Amino acid sequence: MKPKYRLKNWVVLCIYIISIGAIVSSLFLVGKALKATGLSYDNLSYVFRGIIKNNEVPVVNYANDKIIKPYEDDTVEKAIGFYDRSDDSKIQEKCLIYYENTYMPNSGILYSSDKPFDVINVLDGTIEDIMADSIMGNIVTVRHSNNLVTVYQSLNEVNFIVGDVVKQGDVIGTSGTNKIKTDSENMLLFEVIYNGVNINPEKFYQMNIQDLS
Repeated sequence: MKPKYRLKNWVVLCIYIISIGAIVSSLFLVGKALKATGLSYDNLSYVFRGIIKNNEVPVVNYANDKIIKPYEDDTVEKAIGFYDRSDDSKIQEKCLIYYENTYMPNSGILYSSDKPFDVINVLDGTIEDIMADSIMGNIVTVRHSNNLVTVYQSLNEVNFIVGDVVKQGDVIGTSGTNKIKTDSENMLLFEVIYNGVNINPEKFYQMNIQDLS
């Protein structure tokens, strides 16, 4: 039978002290790196949901919290508005999407222009998903803080990939086409989802994200 060896108490203590020192040094280097880039723990935080699952990505919180429109071009107009159940029936009729002999309530706002326009990110966040849809064209989903998600549909070009951090005002892509409205080649269907529920984007612009309730 082989003899059992045990580390002496002073050896264990030395290993413990060395480990603590390594952790403290790592934290110091991280803090130094953040300071060098102009960031701090106060204005940059990551929300981790354990191990990232189901293609979820970390949400980045930044100082810009006043929501802007997803375009800057003055030629952009509203083609189909948001279907609100509380609106008058005549208004609701104008907010229906007709596709393949079926009327559907519009869950966002469909914008259109007579020329291509840049699609702008409305609030700091992270690209959560990008997909090519046979009906709606390229679709980009951005996750923000406060359980807020924005969706940009009918894009032609897309300038980012999944996982990219995007700042407010970044050009996500360019306007494109879809099959629900074929009389324009320059469209954007924009959706705002808060706590899992679609809300009217027009009531959302210029709002402070902390005011969402």
